[in-house]
Formats: sequence, structure tokens, C-alpha cells
Amino acid sequence: AVVYINDQFYIAGGNDNEPVIYVLNRDGELLESFDQPGESRRGIKDMTYDGELIWAADESVVYGFRPDGEVQTSFEAPYNPTTVITWDSDRECLWLGSTTRNPVGYDRDGNQIENLEVDRSDLRVYGLGYWQDDPDDSPLYFYSKEQETNLQTVHKVNIEENDTTFVAYLDQEGTG
Repeated sequence: AVVYINDQFYIAGGNDNEPVIYVLNRDGELLESFDQPGESRRGIKDMTYDGELIWAADESVVYGFRPDGEVQTSFEAPYNPTTVITWDSDRECLWLGSTTRNPVGYDRDGNQIENLEVDRSDLRVYGLGYWQDDPDDSPLYFYSKEQETNLQTVHKVNIEENDTTFVAYLDQEGTG
């Protein structure tokens, strides 16, 4: 999981099963690190940023924390584990999902937004992204793998029509 804020990369990683957030500059130099919020030893799989807080889920809890690592809020996630998350700047909501469960919309206070769910089209989703300026009005993106071929793919969803479109294969040259 990676977010880019104020010219710095925030990367969720492991440190001998003690999950941490690494902060790196554009040259890849480690500036600092801090413990991930949550209790699991597996840690965060996906993160997003809403302009104020970094959001991430650790198993069944969603955390909103400042870029210095201080947790500001938390709420129960819809799934255990909740592994994918992204910020929807148009609807001002968090999309939360898991590998095999449809993403659903939540506000920052932890309330599910009624009727805000998208069909993942049986894709195994490993990451979410949101592109506000998508030219086709399909701003929610899924990173997934095809089960039969194990190829990494990107699909996008038109939230209003709940229509999924294939975007690209992510070619793994060499060893991946």
C-alpha cells in the first residue's frame, strides 16, 4: 500500500511481523517510520488519502490517521478482512471492500451510505483507486488477477450504471 502526500511516499510494510509505515522522499531515502494502527501482524494492504487523513483497514477496523501517524478516528469495517480502500472525492466517501466482496461506500464517520455498492464482476480485487477526471465517467478502478491465467489486470467501474470495463493487462517483464 502506498500513498503520495506532499512530495513524500507513505508505504505500508512489514518489519519482522511488526507492521510499520515507511516515509520516503522522491529519491527513495527513508525519512522516518511509525507503527501501523491496528492489532494484526499482517497489517495494512491498501491505503488512501482524503486531503487530510490517510485511511486504511487492518482486518475489521478502518483507521483515519494523520501523516505523522496519529490516529484520529476508527470504525468497524464491513468485512473481516477489509483489504481494499480508496477515497471518492466526488461523493466524499470511502470505498471499502475485500478480495472477494463488493466495494461499498462509507462516510468518514463509519456510516454505510445507502445503496452505494458496486459489483466487482467476480474479479478478485487486490487494490482500489479513484480517478476523478476519468474521461469515461468510470472513476473507480480495480486492480485484480485473472484466476485462470494469473495475469494482473485493471478494470474500471461506472458507479452510476454499475458497469465494469476492462482497461489493461499489467505486463510482468522478466521476473515480475
